Amino acid sequence: MRGLPEIPVVSRAALRIKTFALAARDLIRRFQARYFSGFSASETVHRLSSILAAFLARSKQFLSQRLVPRLAAVWPREGAQAARSIWLGYFPVALVAIVGLVITVVASIQSANLARHQAEVAFREAAQDRVLVIQREIKNVLGVVQDIASFFEASAFVDRREFRKFVGPAIKRQAGIKALEWVPIVAASEKSVFIEEARRSFAPFEITETLPSGQLVEAGDRARYYPVLYIQPYQENKEALGLDLGSSDLFLELLKATELTKTIQVSSGLSLIEDTGARTGIAVVVPVASPDDEADEMPAQLPSTEIRGFALGIFYIGEIVESALQSLRAGGVDLRFYQSDPSGNRDLLYTHLSRLRTTEGSNRDEDQQLMTFEDRLAVGNREWTVVFNPVPERFKSETWSSWIVFLTGIAFTVLLTTYAATLVGRARQVRLEVDERTSQLRGAVQALHREVLERKSTEQELQRLNETLEQHIASRTAEAERRAQYLEQFAYVTSHDLKAPLRAVSNLAQWIEEDLDDKLDDTSREQLALLRDRVRRMNDLIEGLLEYSRVGRTADSENLVDIRELLEEIIDSLSPPKGFTIKIRGEMPTLYVDRLQLGQVFSNLIGNSLKHHGGKKGTIKVKCDSYEDVYQFSVCDDGKGIAPEYHDKVFMIFQTLESSDFESSTGIGLALVKKIVEEHGGTIRLESALGEGACFYFTWPKKSSPE
Repeated sequence: MRGLPEIPVVSRAALRIKTFALAARDLIRRFQARYFSGFSASETVHRLSSILAAFLARSKQFLSQRLVPRLAAVWPREGAQAARSIWLGYFPVALVAIVGLVITVVASIQSANLARHQAEVAFREAAQDRVLVIQREIKNVLGVVQDIASFFEASAFVDRREFRKFVGPAIKRQAGIKALEWVPIVAASEKSVFIEEARRSFAPFEITETLPSGQLVEAGDRARYYPVLYIQPYQENKEALGLDLGSSDLFLELLKATELTKTIQVSSGLSLIEDTGARTGIAVVVPVASPDDEADEMPAQLPSTEIRGFALGIFYIGEIVESALQSLRAGGVDLRFYQSDPSGNRDLLYTHLSRLRTTEGSNRDEDQQLMTFEDRLAVGNREWTVVFNPVPERFKSETWSSWIVFLTGIAFTVLLTTYAATLVGRARQVRLEVDERTSQLRGAVQALHREVLERKSTEQELQRLNETLEQHIASRTAEAERRAQYLEQFAYVTSHDLKAPLRAVSNLAQWIEEDLDDKLDDTSREQLALLRDRVRRMNDLIEGLLEYSRVGRTADSENLVDIRELLEEIIDSLSPPKGFTIKIRGEMPTLYVDRLQLGQVFSNLIGNSLKHHGGKKGTIKVKCDSYEDVYQFSVCDDGKGIAPEYHDKVFMIFQTLESSDFESSTGIGLALVKKIVEEHGGTIRLESALGEGACFYFTWPKKSSPE
């Protein structure tokens, strides 16, 4: 005998978990419905706080008044202390568990409310989108009839062909059109004339009316007729051609209201019987006024009104709605359109079921349990009520987030409660360690206090020494400035006092040579020339010393300088001897510099290459390389070069590598170049060897604006 298949262990566990989850969800919903129904978030938190405070007060009262005395009765002396210790120790644990549980419940409730609110917002937005597109489509429908009325008002006479040609594009473009009609007002006295005129374009034309049995017969006598003169599309509505709309109470009331108000009028829902069944539609009527040029010609026909007829359109509500919603993707929203009668009852006009429904039809009872949204829709002089309902399983609030919050809160509460219980178990040991460490800390604090006092004393001493040092620095700075000023003044005075005797010696040597020109031999002339050269060298030495002393103390303002233009001016001023060529290679920058001092650097380096080249012809190259923060300039020649052991010596003041009686250097030029470059934050170096020429490289900081 076969029994039922055994359920796997995993399936049974999953079933139990699911059962527990459903029970917990029902419990939370009952708790929320009983205690927090209709409350906002802040009111919910306040109510939970009140319940928690009352529970804690009752718990404390129970423990203090009942549990502690019972424990004291069991343990007369030590028992009371032990019970109080237990109470004081585990009360925080219970408090943590209760607070964690309450916070978890509140958070899960708020999470569920938030999910439900988000679903309602999404549903409301989808509903409003549909209201907008349907309102736009209805506006287009009403516009078709208004265009026909404007067409007739603009023309004294419109024949059948012109009407068909005018409404043709609208019928092709606009969905939901059953019939577009022109209904003139015909007085009884003009009936025969009107029929005769109508038969010119349509021979079998007659003014007819419909009997209760549905049979069309010739219209009876009445004071005024409202015949359908033109109608399109004709094949689907040919029986309505010539029909007197005044024979219908509904249309007669609609036409009179239009004539009275002279505004567009929309009928209530019409049941349009067709071969496929009954469909709901509406009739839209727009009055057409008589043209101004006919006001004097037809006084007998329309003595009491300026309205000569009506533009009338009959439309299917369902096709209008479905055409409008085609522009939106399926959103899972059902729509029901209602109109209110004078007694206040609502009549259903049309029901649109979402394309996302898995089954045909709509369950009213099921839809009423879902969220509902109502909106008003203006249709001419009428107002429809649109009721929106979501499709089942759409716009449902996601409960998984609230369950995640609930389970996470429970897990966190359990962990936190376990941690608190662990802390309580270690409380006694911690208290003992705290007492021991407190005594140690007290000693450490005293030692720290002494150290702080010592440091404060040291800081005061340092502050006093700092103030003394600042006074010394200020005094030394003032003394240095005074000495620098004195040295500068001394340099000017010395240069002036030394130059005067030198000029006198030079002039005297020149006078002697001129006066004794015929008596001097070659040796005397050579000695006089040597004397004048020494005087010139002495004058150059004084000028070099004065210029060297000025570097770093005086500087021109920094201006934007084109380096190529500066080099061309320097080369022109140096007037290179015949056979020497100075080339500027590559691009030269434009930057903010002290034009005079940078010019001194280039002038000394290029002049030094010309003076100490050692040949009768040669080439000097000037080049610039750009790096991250500096430009590197180089001045290279193809002269006799400088031995490596003299590379540092050439930058020392008064140091020369050769001595001669004539055309000797002062030994200040390269020292001046080095001082200028270093004063501006650059570096200079020499690369050379005997017989291989010499290259001087120096760097200059990049500046895009003056400092």
